[in-house]
Amino acid sequence: MPEPTYARQTEDEHLKRILQIGNWPPPVCGWSMSLVGLRRELESRGWDCQVMNLNENRKVRSPDYIDVQNGWDYLLKILRMSRRGYAVHVRVNGESRKGYFLALAALLTSRLHRQPALLSYCGGHQQSYFPAPKRPLRRFAFALLFRVATRIYCNSDAVRAAILTAGVNPGRVVPIPHFSSHYVHFAPAVFPVVVEEFFQSHDGVFFVFLRFRKEYMPAFLATVMRRFRADFPRIGFLLVGASERELQPLRAFLRTEKLEEATCLIGSVPHDLFLTMMQRSLACIRVPLTDGVCSSVLESVVLKIPVLATDNGTRPAGTELWKAGDADGLLHLMAKAVTQRDALIARMPAIIAENNVARLADDIEQVCLGSEYRSEAFAASGVSSSDARAND
Repeated sequence: MPEPTYARQTEDEHLKRILQIGNWPPPVCGWSMSLVGLRRELESRGWDCQVMNLNENRKVRSPDYIDVQNGWDYLLKILRMSRRGYAVHVRVNGESRKGYFLALAALLTSRLHRQPALLSYCGGHQQSYFPAPKRPLRRFAFALLFRVATRIYCNSDAVRAAILTAGVNPGRVVPIPHFSSHYVHFAPAVFPVVVEEFFQSHDGVFFVFLRFRKEYMPAFLATVMRRFRADFPRIGFLLVGASERELQPLRAFLRTEKLEEATCLIGSVPHDLFLTMMQRSLACIRVPLTDGVCSSVLESVVLKIPVLATDNGTRPAGTELWKAGDADGLLHLMAKAVTQRDALIARMPAIIAENNVARLADDIEQVCLGSEYRSEAFAASGVSSSDARAND
């Protein structure tokens, strides 16, 4: 005899609890955009979706997320949420050793409490610490991380292939791009005065997402800007995305490089302003090799804004590619963006942004509400399926 509908709903409601661990804005970045969209989607489906914030504002207490004051605070809060029956979904990449240990701690805690442990690998397939070289310790570390996870999400088939080198069951690695249709929904924003004046005082402006980190190659970019300005002195560079703590050292760097007049440096901005500035630019320059399928590159392509990006093997169709470290190659494309911008736009294919956040939410529901975890989750919380029905 089929189980009554009300009983199934009661069990599902008990299991619809998930702790999302990642970056919550501000500042805005690809990770935070993905997390905001996923939380909205899960909550629309009736989930209790809590967020533990690991962004730069993580110590600021807010009703929007669970703050993190230090390492011990992080561990205690994960332990508390796992005991209360929350599945865990944590993000990691291959650029941060600290991020690795935070992800491993969250996944192990969730598995010890017999809750689903979901992992999103938010990086490309060419990163500093992954794929792991043939050093036994590092290979073991990533093999452990991936094998502890119940499910692993990644951005592309190229990243999935790299993850499978750690000996993971292929059925547990699901490529779902983080980029989703909500990324390109925005209202045009008014520019800050300093940005508007910069655009007005130049014949054209390149949009550059820049952090003061090695993967963004600031010294290489400075050389390219100086060389380009020798031929196009009326072209400027809008540098967007630096964190608060990076702004001062970046300003000092630009002074040293004598690029203050050529650049307008601003930090992280709201997403509507980010896309409005991008639309008004000549083209977007994307320097990192390690970023994989980058959300801002996809935003540019969908919105038909030329993108000049390093060839990392996973760029979308319509991107103008140059080899990492090849200044001449980038300079050639920049000159084209100034003199042949319409031609660059004309050869960009029409790309429709898919609702990948819904695909991700579908898979999360399949994992967390499936029979594999239903009985374990109730047992871990001390509630049986029959108890749930009796208490209805």
